[in-house]
Amino acid sequence: PCWPRPLPLKPSSACAAHAGAMGSSCSSVTMSSDLNQAAKDIKAQLATLETNIVKADLEIREHVARGSIDPLAHQRALNAMKTKRLFEEQRRQLIGAQFNIDSMVYQRDQARVTLNAVKALEASSKALKAEQARMDPGKVEDVCDEAAVLADDMRVIGDSLAANYSIGDWSAEAAEALDREYLKFDQELALLATAAAAEKPGAAPT
Repeated sequence: PCWPRPLPLKPSSACAAHAGAMGSSCSSVTMSSDLNQAAKDIKAQLATLETNIVKADLEIREHVARGSIDPLAHQRALNAMKTKRLFEEQRRQLIGAQFNIDSMVYQRDQARVTLNAVKALEASSKALKAEQARMDPGKVEDVCDEAAVLADDMRVIGDSLAANYSIGDWSAEAAEALDREYLKFDQELALLATAAAAEKPGAAPT
């Protein structure tokens, strides 16, 4: 029978272009393009092997059915079985390789996420260092000291404004003198009020 030929694993287009231009094989390919190309090749080759296995199975059944009338059918059936097993072994190996490729793809994606996180942290660290460089610890300490001094000055000013002011010495004797003077003014005002009331016409005599 005519078996479909498995597709050969081929380098990426960038690698092929480099090989054509330089006349040598590409020694380094980006991990992303290499993994993607390998995954595509394995997928296509697995499809080819699946087709070959189905055809080999059909051929085995055909030869077994012709065993009573064709003396070579038995040998052909055995050859078809060997071919089928060969294809199945190749499929098993490719499935294992496919798992490894998928694992590498997952690791690549994880590495990209990790790299982006590291870059973000690095950029933030640089920005923080730049901001800190603008803040001299000595200057900050001086500013805090000045603020503390200003706060003390304002407290003193406030206390001064709220204080009671006296003229001269304010003793008990001075307070009594003021009380006597106040009583004198009060008596004078009372006398003036009485006189004014007496001068009014029709005012009742006191």
